Amino acid sequence: MSTDTNLLMTLLSLVVVQLPVLIAVTAGLVLAVGAPRTAARTGALVGLSLLGASCLLGLALSALPLWLVGRGDFASISALTQVLGMARFALNLADAFGLVLVVWALISFGACYFARD
Repeated sequence: MSTDTNLLMTLLSLVVVQLPVLIAVTAGLVLAVGAPRTAARTGALVGLSLLGASCLLGLALSALPLWLVGRGDFASISALTQVLGMARFALNLADAFGLVLVVWALISFGACYFARD
C-alpha cells in the first residue's frame, strides 16, 4: 500500500475509535435541545458542546503528526511535541469541565423533577 493509503487508513481508524463518543454527544445534544429552557439545559448544552469540540479537536491533533510524517517533515514533529502535549492537556481540561457541567445539569434537573412530586 502507498503512503497516502496508509495515512488515510490511520485517519479512518482514529475517527472510528472516537465515533461512539461523537454519537453519544450528538444524541445528548438532540435530547437537551428538546428540554425545557432552564439553567440545567443550558449547562447540559454547554457541557456537551465542550465534549464534542474537544473530541473533534483531539482528532485533529492526532492527525497532525501523521500528516507531517506523510510529508516527510520530521523536524516539525519534534518541535511540535511540547505544543501538542500542552494542547492535549487543555483538551483534557475542557473534557473535565464539560463532564462536570453535564453531571451538574443531570443533578439539577433531577432535583427539580423530583421536587415537583
